[in-house]
Amino acid sequence: MLTTKVLLNKVRQKQDGTFPLVIRITYNRKSIYLPLGYNLAEKDFDAKNQRIRPSSKIASNITRLNNGIQEKLKKIYDTVTQLEEEGKIDSLSMSSLKKEIEGKSVGNMDFFDFIDSVINDLKKAGKFGNAEIYKNLRGKIEKFHGKPSLPFRQINYTFVKKLETQHYAAGNTAGGLSVYLRTLRSVYKKAIKHGIAKENHNPFNDYSIKNGTPKREFLNREQLETLKNASIEEPHLAKARDLYMVSFYLRGMNWMDMALLKGDNIHGNLERIMYIRAKTRNKMFSVKITPALKQILLSFNDGTIEKDDFVLPILSKNVTQNQMHETIKNKRKRQNIYLKRLSERLKLPRVTIYTARHTYANILKRSGAPSNVIQDSLGHTTEAMTQTYLNSFETTVIDDYDAQIM
Repeated sequence: MLTTKVLLNKVRQKQDGTFPLVIRITYNRKSIYLPLGYNLAEKDFDAKNQRIRPSSKIASNITRLNNGIQEKLKKIYDTVTQLEEEGKIDSLSMSSLKKEIEGKSVGNMDFFDFIDSVINDLKKAGKFGNAEIYKNLRGKIEKFHGKPSLPFRQINYTFVKKLETQHYAAGNTAGGLSVYLRTLRSVYKKAIKHGIAKENHNPFNDYSIKNGTPKREFLNREQLETLKNASIEEPHLAKARDLYMVSFYLRGMNWMDMALLKGDNIHGNLERIMYIRAKTRNKMFSVKITPALKQILLSFNDGTIEKDDFVLPILSKNVTQNQMHETIKNKRKRQNIYLKRLSERLKLPRVTIYTARHTYANILKRSGAPSNVIQDSLGHTTEAMTQTYLNSFETTVIDDYDAQIM
């Protein structure tokens, strides 16, 4: 039922003409390939005897390398035999069998292996924003821990407290720490469900995450008018300003949703835009297209918008599904660089494309709109969520009233 073969993977030829050296593992007529970490030219490999030729220069000791490959083959047979004896192999997919052979099965995963699997699952589900949050946590823990491996049992109360201390020592905010720790707590809970970590070792049974109040940057009405009416000669900066205004006119629409907008989201004769947020996917938004917004949309599309075309100049029509998320992320970075330049030039508060949402909420609040209206506009699920969101604007509002009466 099990066969193995050492061979060159001719499907994945490298630019220098070499091929990856792999072990093909076939079980019940299904195959997987286990990479051995070397790329060989055909002349360096003895295909008949499944060995690297002694004349090869890829390692100083070819005999030792061949012996190591034989040890891997033995390990494959030992692992499969053990799984058969334990009655586990029939329930495993070939990818899971590969992880068992590599020692990366769920039960053997450390923190980094496990969070990588979580990130991959989120990407497969199209939840790229959430995947980015987990990826940021991975980078934070990797930098803090400083070692390539991190068993879950080492993530204890002391570990979390040291992480907190280092975070504050670097001058970072409580809001940022709250995001990291909530994500870490989520990873730990997932690991418990998979049997990798234990509930009685969970550091968050004793550690309480403090809620940080994020600082929300925004433009007031006068500052927004300054940005809107500024004479900008450079086309890339003018486009960045217009994209900020589009987000504002669409009730603070986020960058992902802006990028994915297509002509079929537009209804009537450029009367309304209807879309479902990529982040929540639980509510249809319908936003009236104002004359100012209509003018920008038409300028981006040479006066006409086709049903299958992207409405905004963020994604091109020929972008593939695999390229889409990376393109959106890179374009957002560039957009924020341009907005920073505009903020400095126009002497405005430093803003990013996301702060158009804050600007919209702040101006709507100051116009006297009740919080339940703002809740519906922003797509919050509860009025309490909206109130927490709006509370971050209160100090500036009071400061402005103080300036009028002092």
